[in-house]
Amino acid sequence: MPKSKKPDDDLPMFSRSILGGKKSSKLEARVSDELKEGIRRRWMDLGYQSESEYLEHLTTVDCFGKEHVRMVLERRLGMVSGLSDSAPTGASA
Repeated sequence: MPKSKKPDDDLPMFSRSILGGKKSSKLEARVSDELKEGIRRRWMDLGYQSESEYLEHLTTVDCFGKEHVRMVLERRLGMVSGLSDSAPTGASA
């Protein structure tokens, strides 16, 4: 009888660190002032904490695909699945 696959079997070993985790490598590019300003406006408008966070998310989606990033985010959410979907759970709740 074949062994059933677990959801983790489809994830690369580094899947937990593609969205967070230790950042030890640097990615750089030379861009025009206009592009730099456009990126600044974009990450701020979308609610990212920094240009670096926005560019990391953008390159992660480009490299691994939206479905993989969505799967990792949903898996993280599932780790706290005992929490309410709509009710606040923090100290101020």
